[in-house]
Amino acid sequence: MKTSLLLKPILICVCSSVLFLTSAAQTAKVLTGKSYVNITKGLNGGTIEPGDTLEIRATIAVGNFDARSVSRAHYVDTIPANTTYIPGTLKMLTNEGLEFKAYTDAPGDDPAYFDPAGYLRINLGSTFNAGVDLGGACNNTTPWSAPNGGLIHASGRPSFFGGVCIISASFRIRVNPSMTYGSFIYVHGGSFYFRNNGTNVNSPCNAYTIALKQNTGLCANAIGANAVIDYGGTFGTGNTQNRATSAIVPGFLFQSVAAGQPNDGSYSIVNNMSPSGNTNPNSPIPNATNRVHARWDIMGDHTGATDPLAGNLPVAPGANGGYFVAVNAAYANSNAIQQTVGGLCPNTYYEFSAWFKNICKYCACDSTGDGSYGQSGSTFFPNPSFNGPDSSGVNPNLTFTVDGVDYYTSGNLKYTGQWVKKGFVYQTGPGQTSFTITIRNNAAGGGGNDWAIDDVTLATCTPNLDLRPSPSLQVCVGHSIDMFANIRCYFPNYIHWRWEKSTDGGSTWSNTGVGGIGTPVLNGGEYEYQAPYPTFPATTAVDNSQYRVRIASTLSNLDDNSCSFAATTIITLTTQNCTILVQADIQAFSGRVVNELAQLQWTAFNEANGTSYEIESSTDKIHFTKIGTVDGNLPGTNTYHFTDPRELITTRYYRIRITDGKTSKYSRIIQLAGGNLEFAVRSVVNPFKDQINIEMTTPDNTAITITLLDTYGRVIKKTAATVYKGFNTLSIPNLEKVLPGAYIMQIQKNDQIVTTRLIKN
Repeated sequence: MKTSLLLKPILICVCSSVLFLTSAAQTAKVLTGKSYVNITKGLNGGTIEPGDTLEIRATIAVGNFDARSVSRAHYVDTIPANTTYIPGTLKMLTNEGLEFKAYTDAPGDDPAYFDPAGYLRINLGSTFNAGVDLGGACNNTTPWSAPNGGLIHASGRPSFFGGVCIISASFRIRVNPSMTYGSFIYVHGGSFYFRNNGTNVNSPCNAYTIALKQNTGLCANAIGANAVIDYGGTFGTGNTQNRATSAIVPGFLFQSVAAGQPNDGSYSIVNNMSPSGNTNPNSPIPNATNRVHARWDIMGDHTGATDPLAGNLPVAPGANGGYFVAVNAAYANSNAIQQTVGGLCPNTYYEFSAWFKNICKYCACDSTGDGSYGQSGSTFFPNPSFNGPDSSGVNPNLTFTVDGVDYYTSGNLKYTGQWVKKGFVYQTGPGQTSFTITIRNNAAGGGGNDWAIDDVTLATCTPNLDLRPSPSLQVCVGHSIDMFANIRCYFPNYIHWRWEKSTDGGSTWSNTGVGGIGTPVLNGGEYEYQAPYPTFPATTAVDNSQYRVRIASTLSNLDDNSCSFAATTIITLTTQNCTILVQADIQAFSGRVVNELAQLQWTAFNEANGTSYEIESSTDKIHFTKIGTVDGNLPGTNTYHFTDPRELITTRYYRIRITDGKTSKYSRIIQLAGGNLEFAVRSVVNPFKDQINIEMTTPDNTAITITLLDTYGRVIKKTAATVYKGFNTLSIPNLEKVLPGAYIMQIQKNDQIVTTRLIKN
């Protein structure tokens, strides 16, 4: 897909009012922010759909200075259109989302009131300090009207380590079930009102636009090229621990990792989280020397990890390692990732995803100010007085937006010590070729909300094109040729198709004029249709011709190679004059490179008298020359070997002509390569059924490990194999009991990993 990238100036808007203490004016420091949690989707996260319940949380933090406070504090908001207020949900919460005070909806009986006309007011105040004032009985929703609102003291509760009071005004709404996908919910900003050092302050919060979208999950099959910049969203590699700032992390202050950095509202880009360069993830907790804030994880990045849930180990100082972003989020809902992407394809599905990790197991602070860990002298211990729900504190919660519209929330990221992938699939409009993607911090606080992000992805969801018969079709002259393509897509938009033909070994392709519009039918979780090629007679004119299918979401996209998909598998036609095909069959044909020579091996059965095998080679996969003959043996199944005496310097193709002196037929074509070979997968039969067939190259004789994972990173099957320099054919058998769906295959050789996405039918 197109990946031309455009960066635009970025405007960061956060709901915050910041007032600093000075010697001339004893003014409290105040921060405000607003977010929401999709209660229906829970920890798994997802898109917002009709019927979902959202909890709105508007947070105010007062403090950092003893004996500082704001008075007449209250919060006023409006219920969004096309949603319904859920009765009895007016509350004051801690910044971890725990209930601190619960109120009725009625007027005049407590500090909160819900007006059935769709307005609400919550008076706010802290406890455990002199002059406790929760705001009095509320009987209206008018700002500044009596009762005046409450007193929030910096040392009051709910407390953040005794120096900051953090309160969330909260209520719940339900998206009306009658709403349709593609419509929007406009969440009002709401506003905090308070008096600070004699001055009335109105601190409006940011509004949100939420798109209602079906929760379809991520791409079930492979994805295309990544359009995210900064090393394709991996943030690159390097041998210095701290990397420079990133152009796609706009909402936080950049700081290098140190014992107390990154601090609230800041981020770092590192290949090892430990300030001292310690590489032991199991180093004692807490430790102010080896761990950020004495408690953060010691860890490496995620890119290319053998175990995608565990990620990579941190590298030693001076060693080369992959970078990742570590964020210390605060009260404001700042943008962690933002980029404008151009050159997109209309009416096309894109996966927008990233890998995240909660990086602090013991960063919590309960409403009384007690942390999850205590200290006596130089001894640290779990704090028995801690009364919070989670030792990690505020759980990260991320929102994914496109062009400023919220489409997906991650759900709370509990501390597990593992990475987790979050994201959704977005479809561009009929004429849309660009948009701005954003990942926004959607959790408030203080006491946790520390997280890592890596492998940010924006890539197309690619379909599966299964050509039949493939890879070769041998037909007698005069017989009919029948070909078709079975097209499977996770989404039903790739409906335009056409057949293409090559007569020069795949170097160039031309339109055959055969095409159409498919009608996808849902089958086994994917949309499927067939693209047939009209039956035609075999002639010598089509000998060695190759055919493939190209598909796209629009007719015009078929002519744009960046916005269409061509099958990676092809059909190669071989025609021959025959009345009866030779009886013998080749069961297996493979080759390897030994001492720069091509060694071929094949197994044959059902041989007749006079059977022989003529070995042919080619440098262009079109014009083949006979290089040797091996006589057949009788009876039963026999294995044969042949070594090409010519040094293999570049790529060479081989096939075997089986003949009994009267008729003949050909084996499949294999490829061997000499010189500087890559460790790479050349082809995989995809989708697979009972086994996975793989063709790959390697520059040396080596042991490899093949691992099949599901999309959650769980190991389905793991096997070891030995491959030899050159071209290798492998298979993973006994996969009958593997459930249909999307899988990831990883082939590892030492520290090299090749990853391929597969579909099980």
